Amino acid sequence: MTHLRPFSSYHCSTSNLPTPEAEGRTKGIAVDEQAQLSKTTKSKEGEQRVVHRIRLSALEHNYACVEAAANEQSCSVITVVKADGYGHGAIATALHLADCCGADAFAVATLEEAIQLRRAFENNPPGRWSKQLASHFPVALDSSHPSFWENVASSTQTNGGEQVSVKNPSMRPSRIRIIVLGPPVNFPRCFDEYLYHGIELMVSGPEVAEQLLAWVRNSKERKCVEVEQAANEAKAKALFAPLGPRDAEQVLHNNFKVPVNLDLPNVLKDNLTQNSLWNPQDSGTEDSRPISRQSLIYPSSTLGNVQGQDLAKEVRALLLGQRAAKEAASQLEERQGKALASNPVSTDNSSTDSHDTERQVFVPAPLSDSQTRKTCSVFAGIDAEARNARARELAKMNNNQNMGTFGKMDGGNTTTSSAALSMAVRKRLRWHASVDTGMGRLGFKVDKPDENEHRRDTIEILKELVDAEILSNAPIEFFGMCTHMAEANATSTYSHSQMEKFIWLLNRVRAAGINIPTVSTDNSAALLTTSLTHFDAEKILSQDGSNTRGFVRVGGAIFGQRPAFPQLKAVSTLCASIRHVAILKTGDSVGYDRAYVAPHDVRIGTLTIGFADGYPRALGNGVGKVQIRGKVFPVAGNICMDMMMVDLGPVGDKEDQVGASVCVGDTAILWGPAGEEEDQGMVRLQDIAEELKTTLSAMTCGLDKLRVKRYFI
Repeated sequence: MTHLRPFSSYHCSTSNLPTPEAEGRTKGIAVDEQAQLSKTTKSKEGEQRVVHRIRLSALEHNYACVEAAANEQSCSVITVVKADGYGHGAIATALHLADCCGADAFAVATLEEAIQLRRAFENNPPGRWSKQLASHFPVALDSSHPSFWENVASSTQTNGGEQVSVKNPSMRPSRIRIIVLGPPVNFPRCFDEYLYHGIELMVSGPEVAEQLLAWVRNSKERKCVEVEQAANEAKAKALFAPLGPRDAEQVLHNNFKVPVNLDLPNVLKDNLTQNSLWNPQDSGTEDSRPISRQSLIYPSSTLGNVQGQDLAKEVRALLLGQRAAKEAASQLEERQGKALASNPVSTDNSSTDSHDTERQVFVPAPLSDSQTRKTCSVFAGIDAEARNARARELAKMNNNQNMGTFGKMDGGNTTTSSAALSMAVRKRLRWHASVDTGMGRLGFKVDKPDENEHRRDTIEILKELVDAEILSNAPIEFFGMCTHMAEANATSTYSHSQMEKFIWLLNRVRAAGINIPTVSTDNSAALLTTSLTHFDAEKILSQDGSNTRGFVRVGGAIFGQRPAFPQLKAVSTLCASIRHVAILKTGDSVGYDRAYVAPHDVRIGTLTIGFADGYPRALGNGVGKVQIRGKVFPVAGNICMDMMMVDLGPVGDKEDQVGASVCVGDTAILWGPAGEEEDQGMVRLQDIAEELKTTLSAMTCGLDKLRVKRYFI
């Protein structure tokens, strides 16, 4: 029998308990306004065939439960939003959790998902979401909600000619981590995308480690790709940025105006000036309206006749400037002698960028004799701890130590102290080592290879990659190790066996002189099953220098899809509209194959949802149930591609007044709670999944993204 943690134990104090306002779907909105917002939401839903409601209050509640449970074992939360957030919308739910709950780490399954999520965070800053995204949030029109959007970049909006301040209670962290849990595809070139977008890589085995090492060694091709990516970014910024005002005559003469604040490379600005296209004084006028360069009548093959080689020259100048800055920093550090060895580099983590750019380094100036040195120990974040650990490892080595088989790569001929400074300033690809402790899916082996096995020891592979980072200043950063629980329940001892193997490998890694910044282990079931005592924070997180930071990777519980834990609330509600009501005589049939024949005069309602929308066809002919007006009705006949029918009860049944009152325009709930006061609803998703012998995630992931409209309430 599974022993469940009582809900009250998830909250360390009453301040963590959700308030009545927080339990509602409109945080920051008065309770007496809930009815009006509910009416607005229902009006919007009535315009759609099928609606998938996502309850934000339940999402926040579940995240609070998971976060409290993780804190009890000294861990933080990595929110898994793979498969489009388990069918709930990865981008919208991730932004909401970051803005309203302070979530700072997210995991997906593919690199494509990670890039989309990274761009979403960049393009939707707190308080200024895009119109398209905010249109899915009926409450986003209220300025007190964190998901309020603006059309302009300022912090005020115009209301009847007056400037009204926009409240922004966002909790979004300054840095958002995004991790790809699945194995990389198309390596080694995919590593360029990981590095460019600031995505953390999961090294899923020796074959990936070998390709990563090959990518590190091929510095020439890697730098060419970096230049090409920078050039493409500058070109895209120039091509798709909004332009200044113009009229038909200006278009015909190709005399459009470019806004002053358009961030173009210098070579583009010079070229535009030479062609009389750059007119800063005439841009930004009151009658300006945004236009796209794609709308020009005579588009040129290159922007302003700027060739690719000009862009390459501009990018090369930027890279040379960065190199000069690095050399200046190295000279400054050399003048300070051995100060770095005794005082590790401190990094600035106050950047507001959504992912790591070139890291800024603060090097303290030498103090005069009259000044007093004051030192204090302040936790600067796991980023700084990881880099300081590498700096300490490098400071132990001699200045003239051999650089090994990697050669003089990326400045490898510098001194040890200057290399340590360079380690802290350059952009790096973070990678994690996945360990197979019993899942049998992906990961490095735990045990040492036998004499008959033709494989390398895991420690040897990890050491080779870490040496490339430390000794050769390679653009990679070892950031952690992880494993996955295969069977997390109260009666199984398998989780304990897996964790013992994982701890044994962690000790071997640390004994080899490798500092482990982070580890992540538990999934939803392993975290919330209280009878499991497999996670020993002392054994897993303790190490010399600075302790390892622990994480749990949770997705299903946050989306309310772990029915074994009653403290969780359902997030998903699937609704459809009733568009036809008819009376069938005895013997009349319904749907394909005449699967349903009326045993008596009966009322039949037709819903605008079918198996093409993602509602399983196996739920037809009485297997599935539908909630309408607070009562449950069975499905009649087979599920069609675009429609389905329900039995509303016998005609003339005086005891069943609900079925007789159902009319066109009513909303039918196919699963999930009808309102905020319900946790699971009258038609529970877990009951449907159990009937079909599948999972809750398979049901929500199967909903069609184009045909089913999502609303976040």
